[in-house]
Amino acid sequence: MQSEEVQNMFWEKGILERYAKSDLLFAAGKPNGMEYLLFEGVLHRFKGNAKGDPVTTGFYVGPMAVTPHFARTIQGRSLFSLQALTPVVVARIPVAELDRLRYAHRAFQLFGLRVVEEEVSKNLLVDIAYRSGNAQERLDLLRDMYPGLENLVPHYVIASYLGITHVSLSRLRGQSPR
Repeated sequence: MQSEEVQNMFWEKGILERYAKSDLLFAAGKPNGMEYLLFEGVLHRFKGNAKGDPVTTGFYVGPMAVTPHFARTIQGRSLFSLQALTPVVVARIPVAELDRLRYAHRAFQLFGLRVVEEEVSKNLLVDIAYRSGNAQERLDLLRDMYPGLENLVPHYVIASYLGITHVSLSRLRGQSPR
């Protein structure tokens, strides 16, 4: 199957959307039946803590797939919220439609497998860093995974992701700028 043919099948059901900085793509606890591909920009996933403050749990820097539906929902409801940190271009497609394509066409099946493999690998790497590394090591990993992110998004969001205060992040950045 040709790449153009595969793309055309996706776009028969997929929708390309643009979001402005700070726009919410979906909210934690709300129904969501879509899969998302980020083409341009930066998104962050977050969840409110006990005080209701947002805690960033991950970044998406285009181009990449957002965590697949089966791993980011329970009973069709989102485990986290997804917000644009910069203007973004995103494609979304109903889960049922993408599943139909995956079951019918090997190209979509292979794409889905690659997305899941990358997600599991990235999450394991981050989990290890968070359980065994200090704040500096977590910042270094963030810089390795997302070069230039510190120049694109608010530092309080990065501090939230690292599990430190904004002041601590400023100190770390001063000690080891990249």
